[in-house]
Amino acid sequence: MMNLSHNTSSFANFFRQLGKHRAMVLAMAGRDLQSRYAGTLGGTLWAFAHPIAIVGVFYFVFAVGFKAQGPADTPFILWFIGGLVPWFFFNDTLLAITHSVTSNAHLVKKTVFPTEVLPFVHILSGLFPHAIFLAVLGILMVAMNVPFMPERLMVAYYLICTITLLLGLGWLLSALQVFYRDIAQAIAILLNIVFWATPIVWSAQILPASYQSLLVYNPVFYLAEGYRTSLVSPQPTLPNMVQTLYFWGMAMGMLLTGMHVFRRLKPEFADVM
Repeated sequence: MMNLSHNTSSFANFFRQLGKHRAMVLAMAGRDLQSRYAGTLGGTLWAFAHPIAIVGVFYFVFAVGFKAQGPADTPFILWFIGGLVPWFFFNDTLLAITHSVTSNAHLVKKTVFPTEVLPFVHILSGLFPHAIFLAVLGILMVAMNVPFMPERLMVAYYLICTITLLLGLGWLLSALQVFYRDIAQAIAILLNIVFWATPIVWSAQILPASYQSLLVYNPVFYLAEGYRTSLVSPQPTLPNMVQTLYFWGMAMGMLLTGMHVFRRLKPEFADVM
């Protein structure tokens, strides 16, 4: 059974390590970001091309091909991208985090290196393409005369929600990946299932009312709807209290579990690798 006080101490130690090694963490995040585009002629321009191409394909298939419509008063393209923005950040970062320990074996074998910060490195590097995707959405909002309201800054809250969930999952999966190398392959498949099970390219309203309540158990739904409500909704609203309680219950449970598993398995990382 997890020791709550011990986990609290571990969290405090994690933030101390982040502060102590912040220059190294930032440098590693920068190198991770550069490695994505190293050797390419376009360089970081690919960071813009990727989201634009993905949006173009999905828009053509669903808006043009299937005549999909967004909720009343919200253009489909804005509604769709509003849900896609947090998904790309969550999906791409989680896949990268899963390999964060195994891909840094040279650092893990150094007893003085704080391996707990490795998942956070990928979260930091993932913020750059996330910001670009938000910028693309912002340009579309201006083009479609979506008014700015102070309430739209609530998107920062949902970003914190996403980072919290990613950190907990990252600690858990990166630790297990050291011992079970099939974890990464399984996660890639699972994420594809989660994408289509989450109302990102389809509306939750098409589900029978009795099934819509089940979406509260999907934390990604909370994030996607939160970004949409904050950024593209004609009138941003506060998050639903019941959904918020469910989300934070799952997120904090995952954070505690991830930290506990990582802390227990950490002493064996160097031997296995």
